[in-house]
Amino acid sequence: MSGNWQWDDLRIFLAVSREGSLAAAARALGIDHVTVGRRLASLEGMLGARLLHRTPAGASITTAGQVIVAECEAMETAARTAERLVAGHDTRLAGTVRLTATEKIAYEILVPCITELRQQHPELQIDLLTGVRSLDIGRREADLAVRASLTRPAEHGVVCRKLCDIGFSLYASTRYLSRAGTPVRGKGLAGHNVIRFLGAPRGIGEPFLGESLEGARIALRCNDQFVQLKAAAHDLGIVEVACYFGDSFPGIRRIWPDNPPVLKALWLLCHEDMRGATRIRVLSSAIVDSFQRNSKVLRSGVRARHRSGDPQIDF
Repeated sequence: MSGNWQWDDLRIFLAVSREGSLAAAARALGIDHVTVGRRLASLEGMLGARLLHRTPAGASITTAGQVIVAECEAMETAARTAERLVAGHDTRLAGTVRLTATEKIAYEILVPCITELRQQHPELQIDLLTGVRSLDIGRREADLAVRASLTRPAEHGVVCRKLCDIGFSLYASTRYLSRAGTPVRGKGLAGHNVIRFLGAPRGIGEPFLGESLEGARIALRCNDQFVQLKAAAHDLGIVEVACYFGDSFPGIRRIWPDNPPVLKALWLLCHEDMRGATRIRVLSSAIVDSFQRNSKVLRSGVRARHRSGDPQIDF
């Protein structure tokens, strides 16, 4: 491509083609939609070709746009690789680190960890991205990720370290169980209302501890676990959640309190090109220490602590 091509314009074109609209691309890029439209129009004007069909319903790629997508993606890969390689040799204890995790992990463990770390290194800035969607480490959607997975994640160019095991169980309100009855472990959830994710997170195994959902009714689908637990507390149905979260949430209880939690491993992921950066190493070490301090309650839950005499949770 000639020297007149601007990478920022191509980046915007790729974002619109992937997200399906100017507004969605603007949100993904963190800029306003007017800028997206202006830069896209500038690129199309330079090329003398329309790259996207824009309608009130969204945007779709044209034949001309399809011709350059692969080359734009190759440029994107090269740019991301260069960014990682440079960042991976940065020895400063300053700058930005993009960290992703679920809301509850961020709330209970990562925020206290970050607060303590920044008291020592005030030049660090942490962008904490919460939710269950797995952000792309290779594309630097995140620099570090905390993810639950039954098996060791195996993504190209990504290194990982196990943080701890985290216990999961099923929860509902007492009023719901009084009304609908308590299901029998191993016999499925037929006849019950369930609260689940919109699209299950990858790699965490069968939902609802592997219980059959044949004959169950989906009462609510939502990707925010705070909302899921609030719905369960309002008697809407059964929800699967990490025990350290469910045990401390008001209005719900484990439906099988005498059964041990089902364990899933929690991992810290980083791209191999980035792990040499000083700010990445320091934050990673602080995260590992925080999870080790809280490993017992993350594994067994809060109520199990009182039975077993474990120390107070360090949140």
